Amino acid sequence: MTASPSPLDFFWFIPTHGDGSYLGTEKQQRPPEFGYFKEIAQAVDRLGFPGVLLPTGQNCEDSWITATGLATLTERLKFLVALRPGVTLPTFAARQTAALDRLSNGRLLLNVVVGGNPTELAGDGVFLPHDERYAQAQEFLAIWRGLV
Repeated sequence: MTASPSPLDFFWFIPTHGDGSYLGTEKQQRPPEFGYFKEIAQAVDRLGFPGVLLPTGQNCEDSWITATGLATLTERLKFLVALRPGVTLPTFAARQTAALDRLSNGRLLLNVVVGGNPTELAGDGVFLPHDERYAQAQEFLAIWRGLV
């Protein structure tokens, strides 16, 4: 007998850079506001979605702080946040990960992001070429895993 594939999980999105009616527009119709994030997170939690993505970037509110606030206002919702090698130290990231995972009762999920947009990377002080960023990420994750 062949095992049936696992069902897909669909996550919602918390628009920490603002929101609007159209994807890809520069100017958002609704500024990033925690009250709006709360409305979305609580509705998504109530509707049974397994989690939300909190984007990362120069124009976004901090995903870790936002997830921490929303975790206290939801029951089951998981939070997918970016772990950014090269932007933070692995020791700090390990403490941050452990704390948010505890505070959310195990509802933290991580998305390792090494970046790709040169302007965005430069804004974070990252000037390494592609291959060096991935090598740095491997070293970062080795240290991080040893601490978490």
